[in-house]
Amino acid sequence: MDCIPNEILSHIFQLIFLDPEESPSCSFTISQVCVRWRDLAISSPSLWTRIAFTFPIGNFQFSYASLALERSGSKPLSLLVDCRDPEWDWEEDGHSFRNESMEAILETLLPHAARWKSVDLLTDTWAPIHIFLRLTRSLDNNPHLESLSLSRCNAYFAARGQVFQPISLRDPIPLFGGAVAPKLREVALVGVHLDWVHSSLRNLTSLAFKYHALDVLPSLCQFAAMLESSPQLENLSIIGWGPRLDPESLSTVTSIVLPSLTKLSFGFIDMAYSTQLLSLFQLPSLRELGLEDVDRIVSPLETQDSHHILEWLYTSQPTARASFAFPDGVPVNPIPLQSVLKLELQSIHSSKGIFSSFFQCFPNLVSLSCLEVSDEVLEALEPYPMDAVGSSSARVGCRCPALRELYCQDSNAELLVRLVTSRSIIGSVAPLQTVTLEYSRSSRPRYDSDQYIRLENTGIQVLGTSSSSEASDSE
Repeated sequence: MDCIPNEILSHIFQLIFLDPEESPSCSFTISQVCVRWRDLAISSPSLWTRIAFTFPIGNFQFSYASLALERSGSKPLSLLVDCRDPEWDWEEDGHSFRNESMEAILETLLPHAARWKSVDLLTDTWAPIHIFLRLTRSLDNNPHLESLSLSRCNAYFAARGQVFQPISLRDPIPLFGGAVAPKLREVALVGVHLDWVHSSLRNLTSLAFKYHALDVLPSLCQFAAMLESSPQLENLSIIGWGPRLDPESLSTVTSIVLPSLTKLSFGFIDMAYSTQLLSLFQLPSLRELGLEDVDRIVSPLETQDSHHILEWLYTSQPTARASFAFPDGVPVNPIPLQSVLKLELQSIHSSKGIFSSFFQCFPNLVSLSCLEVSDEVLEALEPYPMDAVGSSSARVGCRCPALRELYCQDSNAELLVRLVTSRSIIGSVAPLQTVTLEYSRSSRPRYDSDQYIRLENTGIQVLGTSSSSEASDSE
């Protein structure tokens, strides 16, 4: 190690520091090894640009933050504040992370706000978010800020009929007092509402809008204006609810055109609301689509069939409803499924027939991920006879003919083996190249089990934790 030149050693330190799995305080650890390493670390400002406060907040974190703020010089800063307590009892007023701690953190960081590059704030309750919005509303100089993520990690408020709590802190606050952050491109608002009129959210490339209570949603006009002020928006995530869809707004906003959007993640609770919202979008550049039944998260005791939204999606395609068209004769196609290359389904349940019609709309789909979906998905992807029984010909069709990658979580192993095998022998489509089955809710099969051997012989990669009996056998 002593023979390594300073330039190479400094580069090694940089690689360690950039690893997201490494604690930001690793730079402090490096500086304590020896005099040479200490001098090298202190003379490298970029090694001190990541600062994290994580629960439980202790004096060392404040000491390290002060040290990092000094040693990082004028470099832009990446900040993480994670106030979440794994043992929180869901009482808003009884959280172990106190308001005074949040105020102390911001008192440390605010003098350096002009250097903020990314800010990630995760909380269980609303109070820390409210303190952040209140104490940063006077900031008018955010020249380096590129990414902002504010998350109140409580999906419960997105459930049907739920309203924002605590009511005393519901009044919205404009982000940074309405000041423009010229480099801000990525924003995530998870259970966090703003003053939608006066917050300057524009020129974004990525927006996540998740788990909001019904009574703090923006109007459709406000939501459309926010999206349309970001013509280069490439990634949009709407989980739970988007804007309020009142009759007056719907008469004013008839479409939301997002010309650059390539990825849409959509989590639905109410089917009628979701299809009405989706019908407003025009997404000509869409290449990645994610669908999730969020109702299973916010209302776990209730189950719903996803067929309404799947049916709407495939009947909205031009081939299914040629009568709906623009005046120039070009078919209206809000969500162009035929252009989608990557699809992720999560907690989606329906019949084989519905899935079959749905997958018929994906001729160019290359990658499919299925997380906690019903087994009918696999059945719908199997080859099927195209000719009537008794016909002289025996043509075989296959939905999603371009499919090459399939990832399944907790799916039926025998069905998956049958699917992979049947698609590999029909000849009309190329075999699946990469197939993965992950066991997340149960133990994966033992290596010596017939099921594991069948999966392996079919070329399916198996992931997951082994059973306790297998672990015992290996000891």
